[in-house]
Amino acid sequence: MGVVYVQSESMQPNIHKADGIIVNHLAYGINVPFSDSLIYQWRLPHRGEIVTFRNPHDDGMLWMKRVIGLPGDTLEFREHILYLDGINIQQSNKNIEMIPTQQAGTQNNILNYKIWHSYLEDDWGPVTITEDHLFLMGDNRGNSLDSRSWGMLHSRYLQGEASLRFWPLERLGWIQKKP
Repeated sequence: MGVVYVQSESMQPNIHKADGIIVNHLAYGINVPFSDSLIYQWRLPHRGEIVTFRNPHDDGMLWMKRVIGLPGDTLEFREHILYLDGINIQQSNKNIEMIPTQQAGTQNNILNYKIWHSYLEDDWGPVTITEDHLFLMGDNRGNSLDSRSWGMLHSRYLQGEASLRFWPLERLGWIQKKP
């Protein structure tokens, strides 16, 4: 377990700047301490989980984003709508995304979470996620540097799962909404 204090607004409205978060560093595997060397990985995150990772495009700084795409998924953004494998996952009038949590061919649960849209974003994709990579996005879509700008993230950079908000006390609670 570890503690991080959020340094940006990219995960609003769900996680705010200065929130104190407990991170489960054993959720996905074991890393060599203070490195990106993976000793063993027992699973990739599920879609919708909020992860921490060392961003190789930012001198290895610790970042936090939501997993949107898994290996084999195809993502596309057209006319202000995000598509996962051709399916609209956004409920744009409600600022809600509804995303299946597992890979294709498995029993899927649907996870709902709030997002802040960016109506200025250009269309992009389709992008197919390659083996051992993830497509990550911030929930504050208009104020997030993420896989849309720096590409897919190799899973070896994963550091853990954002598990519990402990600060501020009035928002104490589990981060991941389990379907």
